[in-house]
Amino acid sequence: MDFISYINNDFSPIAAEASVKQVKDLFKVLPFTHFPVVEGNTFKGMIGQVDIINLLDNETPVGELSHLLQSYHTDFDTNVLDLLSLFAQEDTDIIPVINDNHEYIGYFELDEIIRLFYKTPFLTSSGTTLIIAKQTGSFSMSEIAQIIESNNIKILGLYISDARSDGKTEITLRIDTENINEVIQSLRRYEYELLSKKAGDLLIEQLKERSDYLQKYLEI
Repeated sequence: MDFISYINNDFSPIAAEASVKQVKDLFKVLPFTHFPVVEGNTFKGMIGQVDIINLLDNETPVGELSHLLQSYHTDFDTNVLDLLSLFAQEDTDIIPVINDNHEYIGYFELDEIIRLFYKTPFLTSSGTTLIIAKQTGSFSMSEIAQIIESNNIKILGLYISDARSDGKTEITLRIDTENINEVIQSLRRYEYELLSKKAGDLLIEQLKERSDYLQKYLEI
């Protein structure tokens, strides 16, 4: 997938010489959690609203606050899941994009990436969602894929949805069929526990509803 078209430049990054007050004023105008800071075209880091809002010295150049600048970023070679993971890890709604020379190019915005994820076959294709579990360390994604595909069924997507305190890992998978009896039997032969079919389908419906709501909200 070509992500270049999703790179935003709706606002200019903060120059390293900008004062703390100028950054505070920018946060009042633009409702983001972080802003990129650059020195020339070179990316210096991300400054967070919660880190700067209570600073008393409003005249300090933001570039001198290196201890507050966060270094997370991405490049052109990325994908939806990696971006969503980075958004979650950094608790942010903006991911800066830099090139091989560490120059700032633009940013990905959380809402747009979520909307893009909602358009993937994992959510849009008809099929069934299964939630299964097995002892951590005794399963593998390749084994699950082999079990599913041995029944001539395609996997639309799968991910680890929970690491439980009882030593089991839950895996959510989406398959392109509603005839799942043979698949369930095969999974049980390999000691996978079926936790839910209906809840998984409900999850997909909820995600689709949120996607529709987000789409309407963005069109306002």
